[in-house]
Amino acid sequence: MYPTEEVSSDGGGVPPPREIRHAPSNSRGVRAPRLHGPLSTLALAAIAFVATSLRAGYLIENVPYPAELRGGISAVTFTPSGALVVATRGGEIWIRRDGAAPRDPATWRRFTRGLDEPMGLVAESERVVYVAHRPELLRATDTDGDGQADTFDALGAKWGLSQNYHEFFFGLCRDRAGNFYGSPSLDSTVSSSAEHKAAYPKLPVRGQRNYEAVLEPSGHRSETPWRGWVVRITREGLFEPFANGFRQTNGMAVSPDGDLFVTDNQGDYKPSTGLLHVERGDFHGHAASLLWEPGFDPAALSTEKLWQRLKTPAVVFPHGPMGNSPGEPVWDTTGGKFGPYAGQVFVGDYSRFVARASLEKIAGAWQGACFPFLGRNETPGYVTGDKLKAGATRAVFAPDGSLYLAATAGWGAGEDGLQRVRWDGRAALEVREMKLTARGFRLTFTRPLSAATIANPASYELNRFRYYYHVKYGSPWIDEARVAVTQVLAADDGRSAELVLGELLPGFIYELSVPTLRTSEGEPLANPLGYYTVNRLLNGERTVGGTTRLPRPEETALGAKEAIADVTSPTALIGAGERIYRMFCVGCHQPDGRGIVGGAANFVDDQSRLAKPDAELLAVIDKGNEAKAMPAFGAILSPGQRRAALAYIRATFGEPIQRVRP
Repeated sequence: MYPTEEVSSDGGGVPPPREIRHAPSNSRGVRAPRLHGPLSTLALAAIAFVATSLRAGYLIENVPYPAELRGGISAVTFTPSGALVVATRGGEIWIRRDGAAPRDPATWRRFTRGLDEPMGLVAESERVVYVAHRPELLRATDTDGDGQADTFDALGAKWGLSQNYHEFFFGLCRDRAGNFYGSPSLDSTVSSSAEHKAAYPKLPVRGQRNYEAVLEPSGHRSETPWRGWVVRITREGLFEPFANGFRQTNGMAVSPDGDLFVTDNQGDYKPSTGLLHVERGDFHGHAASLLWEPGFDPAALSTEKLWQRLKTPAVVFPHGPMGNSPGEPVWDTTGGKFGPYAGQVFVGDYSRFVARASLEKIAGAWQGACFPFLGRNETPGYVTGDKLKAGATRAVFAPDGSLYLAATAGWGAGEDGLQRVRWDGRAALEVREMKLTARGFRLTFTRPLSAATIANPASYELNRFRYYYHVKYGSPWIDEARVAVTQVLAADDGRSAELVLGELLPGFIYELSVPTLRTSEGEPLANPLGYYTVNRLLNGERTVGGTTRLPRPEETALGAKEAIADVTSPTALIGAGERIYRMFCVGCHQPDGRGIVGGAANFVDDQSRLAKPDAELLAVIDKGNEAKAMPAFGAILSPGQRRAALAYIRATFGEPIQRVRP
């Protein structure tokens, strides 16, 4: 048995709450990025998201906890009676007593310790807690009621296990029948030293080890059984492989409708992040997991055959504008206590960001839209209090309707901490929902808009794009096109509008940008950007490969983008780089260039970052930096695009452009 004690503390290593204040718009004096012609809409949307001064709506509070609770919070939940339960990457579970004041650190107790990097919790009560950690699904029970777990039952631990640092067991969620779901992640040796790579084959392993690459070698593999799968474990411990094709399912939940959803991270075979609807037998893209599929025949595989099986996300979170590493999805079932978003999904992202998603079932399948909600490193005017932490990928709604976000450092960046987000009863102007119609989309708003702007087709900009399906890391946006808004049918109350489009196709992500919409008082939208994933039309029409296609024989993954190589004007190069930065860099380096503490470079406050020669910086963009969780953009961006991105970064956050040439 492990010792458990009541801890009396003044907050330990967590700073006490500071005075709540209204943050002024762009309070750090950050230089606003330049706008360039047709690229300005996306930039305007991002700038408005960061710097628009609006009335308050949400309060972010740092929640103090004992100094003994350390190692980053990797899971968070509530018991049915309302006690807060957290797990740490250091291997402990802590419980805050029933009815305790949210900011009182003197009411915490350690329930157990000695776990191996727990990533998910289901708490039946303060005496029975299920935890997903690396080796198993574990039930920890306090049989004698002394506040300390004394009985531990391992359930369904049938997946392979080695000493690879990347072998997490993500989860945890439970369906109405009592079945648990989790996901053993893929292996990675990308950042391992040469010595570790040499010693790795000799290290202990649970289960069969297989070094075979499926189709093509990639940065992540399924070297032991069931890695890259979602698995189901019954309450009695029966282990069932459920679906495969995953890379890093760092978030998982069962919806109020009883459907299983996960978030997966961009990477090889993964063009972008997103919210994935998972059903038995699904294939979600990553080839490595096929090693353990019954009847696996490597000779019968091809990228085209995998693409034909591929189930793309219900909601794509475009990499960059909508974060870069999403975590746990949570449904707003608060009945209006958290604002005007009842029934919608909130997802914390590692890049100091929270996304909001709205789902609908079209022709029997889930799909929908996503919008920015909270985050980046400047506080928008509708948020007061503490700054959102990077690394906040765990979330849960509390009984009082507030949203708890748990953060952990690691993976090259992030912060440790626990935060609480409360609604103050006032709604900022937002696109509440974006729903598919037979001719386009119907938008609803949180507040009435002026008749002049809501009925004007020029107020709405729509673009569509999709991705490549390939082994390379991520994908550029391809087959991009502007979509004409031919008619706007606005409701008399100013709260909704139907957009009739000149084109509506399945298999594309539609980007909505509405920075000029206003209320009658002239107030703009807090977040004038959204993305709808059209997997199917209302008539059931869909495409093979969802929102992806295979590269054509005559094109490479960089194809037409290389036209930037012909750009000679510094102004034109910076303009081209602005959009690339917004699409691929903003998730980590942030709209104001200040990055993430411990991770992505801060270009503004540390000018030494941009003092390096172009050749060195371009090499980093090309090859990536695994230690800082930066992917290799050589597989995503052409040489011309990489030069353009650097030109924009230098011109906006550093010294004027000097050495960047095509």
